[in-house]
Amino acid sequence: MAGEDFRSASKIARRLMLTPLVARSLENWPSFMYNYALGITPTAPYRFRSGARLRIARGVDHVPIIEVFLRQDYGEIPDGATIVDLGANIGAFSIYAATTTRNCRLYAYEPMPAYFDLMQRNVQLNGLEGVVECFNLAVAGDSDRRTLFDAGNGFHFPSLVAAAHQSERASTNVDCTTIAGIIGSNALARIDVLKMDVEGAEYESLYGTPSNCFERIREIRMEYHELDAGRRNVRSLADFLKDRGYRIARQQATTPTGGNLWAVQHD
Repeated sequence: MAGEDFRSASKIARRLMLTPLVARSLENWPSFMYNYALGITPTAPYRFRSGARLRIARGVDHVPIIEVFLRQDYGEIPDGATIVDLGANIGAFSIYAATTTRNCRLYAYEPMPAYFDLMQRNVQLNGLEGVVECFNLAVAGDSDRRTLFDAGNGFHFPSLVAAAHQSERASTNVDCTTIAGIIGSNALARIDVLKMDVEGAEYESLYGTPSNCFERIREIRMEYHELDAGRRNVRSLADFLKDRGYRIARQQATTPTGGNLWAVQHD
């Protein structure tokens, strides 16, 4: 029944509205539209007009392609940038950044083993082994080993945030790091763009970061999730970042429960 609902005429029609945007971005756009409309996993990589190539493993993997390559939710990347990609998934953003700019350096973090393996394959597919460094780690407010919930948590993708009555069967244990740990372990004097799509863990990750670390992070471009009326909402997060010297360059809701937030350090 779920498959029938996904392939209802109205939902397919809404997906097909992306056709002009897809045709501008992909060489094999008819294949993308067919697979995306019906939730089919392709056997061959998608080929982008920028020269990028990307393999996916599930129908839902079309989502990061739409967010990153088509809608450009994380914007354009400056040449020579040092970029940290948190919640790298299958590597869509890292591949996009590395193939649309020059002389960049990327550090990509993804905790889910299957996604991490596919990200590494996509890095190799694009010949970016010397540009993108991959880490099989979650990013959180601490460096403990944590439970990553991979189904039924209300998010599109795996999350450290458990829903009420979350089934332990839909989970895996993962190693974690912190933003401060990333800066220290990679000896990063600066981060030009910190991209975050960590499915609800953005609050603990940012709130747990020492203030002096933010002095090294010029821009934060992230997906946020409205979780509660405490501090885990975009209003509280925006205020937190303003207190650390950022101005909010973009705050845009894309769903009733989330959206995009860009914060830029004052010069």
